[in-house]
Amino acid sequence: MVAPDAGPYSGINKKLGNDESGPLLVGSKRRTRKSYLPGLHGQMHVWMAKPDAPAATPLMCFHASPLSGRIFEFFLDEIGEDRWAIAPDTPGYGQSDAPTRPIGIAGYAAAMAHLLDELQIAEVDLLGYATGSFIAAELARQRPDSVRRLVLFGAPILAPVDAASLDDRFGHEIEPQADGSHLIPLWRQIYDERGPLQTLDWLMYVFPDHILAGPRKPWAPKAAFAYDLGQTLQQLQQPILVLNISGQIYATTARCEPYLNSGRLLDMPDWGHGFLQAQPRETAHLVREFLDG
Repeated sequence: MVAPDAGPYSGINKKLGNDESGPLLVGSKRRTRKSYLPGLHGQMHVWMAKPDAPAATPLMCFHASPLSGRIFEFFLDEIGEDRWAIAPDTPGYGQSDAPTRPIGIAGYAAAMAHLLDELQIAEVDLLGYATGSFIAAELARQRPDSVRRLVLFGAPILAPVDAASLDDRFGHEIEPQADGSHLIPLWRQIYDERGPLQTLDWLMYVFPDHILAGPRKPWAPKAAFAYDLGQTLQQLQQPILVLNISGQIYATTARCEPYLNSGRLLDMPDWGHGFLQAQPRETAHLVREFLDG
């Protein structure tokens, strides 16, 4: 674990603003912009980077839950150099309006299909991270003629005991307490699963999403725990790259390879949560190599 720099977000600024290892945190050189678009459940908040002359298939990225498209912010700066790159906040997370009730993975995928239509994107590549991998796979199943390739950061094949264990930890609302004590278990959920490059600054960067989700926090995780990802992967014919990063779904993602018709599993045990912020350039290079290969 790298020791945090002194001062709020100083480590992020030093990493991303004062050297050549990553994109700028602030300033005119940033490609990523934010916007609101009409969605199935109200407004959809979307992070986007688009070059003046896109030269590749658009890429839509789906975040882990209960996070938001914020986790792709610096990655979009890099991958958006030559293609339109989009990272929506899943309905009910980040700044996107929420459905009135849990809608399941099929419902989240339908919301993303609606967004593709709103953006008039006829062909797209998809990238999913954890819960986002379930949404990406289901969208590819719903729109096989529109989805060209998929990159999945984690594709867990969950046995009932695995789903029950994950649900026990992440499938319940942590109710607010008057003294703020509920913030500690929320914090432990990200701190205990932190990646090797996640400083305290980086953890604070994503922590607000856990608070903002409120009572909807378990909706998307529970939807994923109940979804048969293996069955969907067996139906997909698109080329798929699965990157197995360290974390709570590392062992279960290792089971996915037999379910891939046209894909491969790349073991990444040295990568953990936070890689999209700490290593956006390296991640974009790996993703671009597969999508353009």
